[in-house]
Amino acid sequence: MSSRQAVHPSRCRGEWDPYIDDFATKIPEFMDYLFSNVEGWPGITSPDVKEFIVKYQIPAEAWFVAHPNLTVAEGHRLKRQEAAVQRFLSDLN
Repeated sequence: MSSRQAVHPSRCRGEWDPYIDDFATKIPEFMDYLFSNVEGWPGITSPDVKEFIVKYQIPAEAWFVAHPNLTVAEGHRLKRQEAAVQRFLSDLN
């Protein structure tokens, strides 16, 4: 990838239209900040944004999921629990 390209890896777990709509309604300023230097970027609230995204998207050939049955929040919780257990065991010694 050259310095003239941008990438936004993303995974949608449902309907694509509402997924893109969420970017437009929840973080429009951030999306426009990220992509404002992309040639032809219509703006996340533009009616043409979905057509723009489809035109340039590239499907992933493969991906890796280390823990498919855990959410990110559950993974963070387990890390905190592990740290607490290790502190407890260290304090016992």
